[in-house]
Amino acid sequence: MIDLQNVTKHYRLSGDVLVKAVEDANFKVADGEFVLIVGRSGSGKTTLLSLIGGLTKPTSGKVAVDEIDIWTLRDSQQSKFRAEKIGFVFQIPSLIPTMTVMDNVRLPTMFAQRKENVGERALKLLELVGLSQKTDAYPAQLSVGQQKRVALARALINNPKILLADEPTSDLDKATELEIMNLMQQIHADGPRTIVMVTHNLDLAKYGTQVHRMANGILEKVGMDSLRSSDF
Repeated sequence: MIDLQNVTKHYRLSGDVLVKAVEDANFKVADGEFVLIVGRSGSGKTTLLSLIGGLTKPTSGKVAVDEIDIWTLRDSQQSKFRAEKIGFVFQIPSLIPTMTVMDNVRLPTMFAQRKENVGERALKLLELVGLSQKTDAYPAQLSVGQQKRVALARALINNPKILLADEPTSDLDKATELEIMNLMQQIHADGPRTIVMVTHNLDLAKYGTQVHRMANGILEKVGMDSLRSSDF
């Protein structure tokens, strides 16, 4: 379970400007949920994901995953926890350009120290995302959609219990967006795996088992009937 209790994140910029990225968020996600968080750019969605994943320390409040308060762990324990429990899909794929597709997918296993046949698992994941024929290709030889699918396979290589996805369909055409969302649904169904995905695209809210809206750092759970295109 993911459990955020009264979590706030403030940034202080030059000139003593205070940015309230996340304000008093309470957020509980049961195992196996597929949660969509929708909101405009700059609403705090990415910061919220970073807080859940232990990449950003909250200004106040508690962030717990599987009843473990992430910020009570030492740095080395946090790194191990993230590598084994959480898979990240960032908005920009950030593949290493000098590494092949196969090596990019395998890379996170170095941090989790996995012992099983990593190459076999990587190939299965590339088959899942439809890129088994691209194992020896380099990122520059792939389309944007293909790069995002490689990033998705990379996020799953350590078989994480939780997948955090930041705008995984941004900059994609409708057909490729549908392919990615179908993959997300399949990954969720094949679990059990908890997925928290943020997007500015209201049309994608229908894929979630529950939907939250974020605006000006404020997070609230909503029903589909209360979401309006004018909010985005």
